[in-house]
Amino acid sequence: MLASKDSLVEALKVALNPENNPKRNFTQSVELIVTFKGIDMKKGELKLREIVPLPKEPSKPRKVLVIPAFQQIESAKKAEPNVLLTKEELQKLQGQKRAIKKLARQNDWFLVAQDSMALVGRILGPALGPRGKFPTPLPNATDITEYILRFKRSTLVKTKDQPHVQVFIGTEDMKPEDLAENALAVLNTIENKAKVEANLRAIYVKTTMGKIVKVEVKK
Repeated sequence: MLASKDSLVEALKVALNPENNPKRNFTQSVELIVTFKGIDMKKGELKLREIVPLPKEPSKPRKVLVIPAFQQIESAKKAEPNVLLTKEELQKLQGQKRAIKKLARQNDWFLVAQDSMALVGRILGPALGPRGKFPTPLPNATDITEYILRFKRSTLVKTKDQPHVQVFIGTEDMKPEDLAENALAVLNTIENKAKVEANLRAIYVKTTMGKIVKVEVKK
């Protein structure tokens, strides 16, 4: 185990303390940062791109854009995604660079019916790629309500060109214990996928605008 729940709770309490986290006029996100040592990213020694459903739902759900198949539209509406587009509405976005960039910027997940994936790649791809975002195929089932709801409480664990990950685990109005459970879900995924315990350098938590707080890790 990369860190215990108790050590995460203690660090989160410090990070959420008003002395380290001054009040802002918006609900801040809480992030988990994990850094590694002895890993050559250029050689591809650590590659992570994992979707992790958070066990404790954030008060500020992740923003999901959905492009369902025709028979999935009604069930998609029940999940109340941030944006719901039909295939025809997607086609009308062709060439509207400003609108496309806004969609890419304002949404966290892009769930797309499989018969629209190529179209999304052509129209939204140029805006999604530079932001490190990507379309995820929807299942073929008619009822996709629960699938969408799962993404509204999911976070992405991904590495780029540096040996660390920085991951959304919730919002500052959540209990430290609940945030710690979400952090453990992320850490378990990292540990299971990458086997990096020996390469762990440090673990931190922070709010969007707050101070970074180190999590105590047993050696």
